[in-house]
Amino acid sequence: MKKITLFALIATVALSLTCLCAFAAENYSNFSSKFKKNFRDCDKYEETINSEYQGESFTTNRKIKGWRNSFCMYEETISSKNGTYRLNCGFSNVQVDELYEAMKSRSKEITKYELDTFVEHKDPKTGKSKFVKAGTTTIKGDKAHIVWAKYQNNPYFCKPQKIK
Repeated sequence: MKKITLFALIATVALSLTCLCAFAAENYSNFSSKFKKNFRDCDKYEETINSEYQGESFTTNRKIKGWRNSFCMYEETISSKNGTYRLNCGFSNVQVDELYEAMKSRSKEITKYELDTFVEHKDPKTGKSKFVKAGTTTIKGDKAHIVWAKYQNNPYFCKPQKIK
């Protein structure tokens, strides 16, 4: 019984974080030219933006931390009245290029995308964690929004953490 309750709790937190990231991202594709320039080469940079979605205000702090072990380290903190979440990400060269090209895109065409959602699962015998697909959720946005959401909601690239 405890395993079922724990799994349900983990699934609820994961789905909440996915929705928070997707909802906060309505203005997410609005990247400053300085952010894009620095992200292209993974140069250290930090900016804070404010956005609103369905009457709720969000503050997003984006921090490019530079290259470590062949990965561009990126941290994003999203705050609202419902809590604060942090994403710690590591992107490969190929992913940095894909994200940069998506940010450069001038197309404002809104498309739908089926975003995979994941939950953490611990092996009861070994105690090792792995992530399993828990389902999908439909998101809408421009190219930058979709590409960023695809990576940020995948725990193999970005690790979510609830702060408050």
